[in-house]
Amino acid sequence: MPQLPDVVAKLLSRKRLRKRMRAAARTNKWKRFVVYRQIRKHQLFGRKSKIIQMLAANADRPLLSSPYGIEVTLKKRFSMIDAPQDAIGLICAYALALRDGPKISHVKFDHWLLEETDLAANAILDLVTVERKAELRSQGRTKKFSVSGVYPRSKSVKNFIKAMGIIKHMAVKHEAPTKEELKRFRLFDARNRHYRLNPDATAADYKDKQVEKFVDFTDKCLECINWGLTDQGKHSLGMYAGEILANAEDHAEFVDWSVVGYLDIGDKTPTCEIAIFNFGKSIAETFLDLDRSSPEWEKFGKYLDLHKSKGFFKDDWREEDLLTVVALQQHVSSKPKPGASRGQGTVFFIEFFQEMYEQCVARSDRKAQMTVVSGSTYVLFDGTYRLAEREEGKGKVIAFNEENDLMLPPSSAHVRGMNGTHFPGTIISVRFPFSVGYGAMVEELQDEKREN
Repeated sequence: MPQLPDVVAKLLSRKRLRKRMRAAARTNKWKRFVVYRQIRKHQLFGRKSKIIQMLAANADRPLLSSPYGIEVTLKKRFSMIDAPQDAIGLICAYALALRDGPKISHVKFDHWLLEETDLAANAILDLVTVERKAELRSQGRTKKFSVSGVYPRSKSVKNFIKAMGIIKHMAVKHEAPTKEELKRFRLFDARNRHYRLNPDATAADYKDKQVEKFVDFTDKCLECINWGLTDQGKHSLGMYAGEILANAEDHAEFVDWSVVGYLDIGDKTPTCEIAIFNFGKSIAETFLDLDRSSPEWEKFGKYLDLHKSKGFFKDDWREEDLLTVVALQQHVSSKPKPGASRGQGTVFFIEFFQEMYEQCVARSDRKAQMTVVSGSTYVLFDGTYRLAEREEGKGKVIAFNEENDLMLPPSSAHVRGMNGTHFPGTIISVRFPFSVGYGAMVEELQDEKREN
């Protein structure tokens, strides 16, 4: 084989060297970025979970545990919709046990008695467990964190635990549903963690991506009964969900939100469940921090003064409950932005599902139930009270009383204070069964789409 001239050989050698140097530089840059990301993530998380600390600070009772393990026993009902005080109490007690038990590395969940549950309560309980695992990893603990448990007797609840409960969130592979079993479920699970680095400014916003996927999830749930969201429905749902998450990021002063959804189409009465929750300041706390001379506070002052003067405030109807209800009204925001339509996402989101329920579920004997739990306030939406225009151009009101008047106390069955119980953040929980109907938000699918 002929030899290359010395000059050509030297040029090729230099070219290969420059190529190797550029490749090495790219590798080193990536390694530095990975190290930076790990350091930054550790700085954001810390050695202890901030979420566990917040929940533990609101515990009203201890949970028995050993130095290395703890058992969480769920009673017959564990639900943010039906029994929020009991659910929050158990979650906070669990967090307290983890906070005060630095060596705890095993948790046993006893679901044997559990018969009634909802997605929101289980998702938050699981999140605490996931935070414990991350906490131990952040501390450099090499011992594996593990979970075990007892399944409930109820088959539908067992399916839920396997598909969207602790089995999924702790990746217990030997108990996970098979691919064939997963076909009966529609699942959605998105979380923006408080120790997650901000996304690249040039990339699509993480929140917007998840909102788009959430709308697709809702549409796929409706496809199970040969229905789907209209273009108007998709736009409205995306807009309202996006505003809720934007409020969580802007007002709570602690960016950690989750959006989860669940549907078991194999159930006797398929029921779609959706939960959105975040940690940090409650709705009332956000407004209590306002300057009393600010224009935003003026919207609340007149209501507080009147309710005080009339002696309306009692144990189950307090200032923070009134602030929460007023904050849910249209055009009310603690941080209004010029040109932005804020202060309508939460209630319109609830109204969206209430309308969709009436269109899709009218023949069902099970009612749609939707709640907002924020701080120590519980608000129930069940269709009894609806948004209604108060004065033209001034937005809609839902006051939860027959007069639809914020100057009067609401129905105690729909708004109440949870004395002795406090959730550090806000939970929106939606639950509605499926049937069929017509309306602006949903439409019957054409034959071609049904086949697809």
